Amino acid sequence: MSEQQLESAIKTHGKDIIKFTQKNILRIYPKGTRIFSSNYNPFVGWAHGAQMVAFNMQGTGKHLWTMQGMFRANGGCGYVKKPAFLLAPDPEDDLFNPSEPLQPQKTLKVKIYQGDGWHLDFPPTAFDRYSPPDFFIKVSIAGVRPDELKYKTRTVTDDWVPSWNEEFEFPLTVPDLAVLRIQVYDYDTSGKNDFAGQTCLPVAELKSGIRAVPLYNKEGTPYKHTRLLVQFNFENLVS
Repeated sequence: MSEQQLESAIKTHGKDIIKFTQKNILRIYPKGTRIFSSNYNPFVGWAHGAQMVAFNMQGTGKHLWTMQGMFRANGGCGYVKKPAFLLAPDPEDDLFNPSEPLQPQKTLKVKIYQGDGWHLDFPPTAFDRYSPPDFFIKVSIAGVRPDELKYKTRTVTDDWVPSWNEEFEFPLTVPDLAVLRIQVYDYDTSGKNDFAGQTCLPVAELKSGIRAVPLYNKEGTPYKHTRLLVQFNFENLVS
C-alpha cells in the first residue's frame, strides 16, 4: 500500500489492518509525488502492524531520524520485534487500535543538564562568526498521536558548553511505540536557526539514570565528541 492508501484505510478499517498484519506481511511505500526524497510519518504504518515501512534514504529530516532511532533498538541489527499487542491473536473487540482513545501507561521524565563537544567537532565560526553559539534544544516524542508532545529549552547565549538543567514530562499511552527525539540548534536572530545535532532514542530501551547521549549529524552519522548529559526517569501510571 502507498502511504496515501494506508492513511485512507485506517480511517474505517484500522482494526482490520492490524488483524491482517498478524498473519501477513504489509509493505508501505512513499507516494510518488515526493520527488525531493522527503518522507512520511512511519508510525502510521508501525502502529497498525506494518512490517516494512519503506523510506526515501536520499534525504534527511525528522522522519528519517525517527526511523534511524527506532532501529537503534535490538543492538542496531536492523530488526525490531513488534510489540505483543500487535502480534497476539486477540478477539476482535480487544484488538489494539491507535485511532481509539488511549489511557497513559507511564510518564517519561527527561532532564537536560548540559552539552559539550561542539568546539571539537565544529570550526570556531560554524555558528556565529564573532561569538560563541546560542544553543537551545527541542525535545519531543514521535509515536502515536496522543503521545506527540513537544517542548523547547531556553536559549543559552554565547557558550560552547551550555547548561540548561530543565526537565520535561511525557505521559505515554503506547511507550513501546515511542521514540524520544532531541534536536539542538543555534539560535539566529537574522535567519534560520543553525542545526547543531540530533538523536532519536527508542523509549522501550531507555533505562532510568543519567547518561551521556551522543549526537548525530543530519545524515545520521555520530559526531566524535558532541554529547548531552541527560537524565531519564519513568513513573508507571497503570499497575
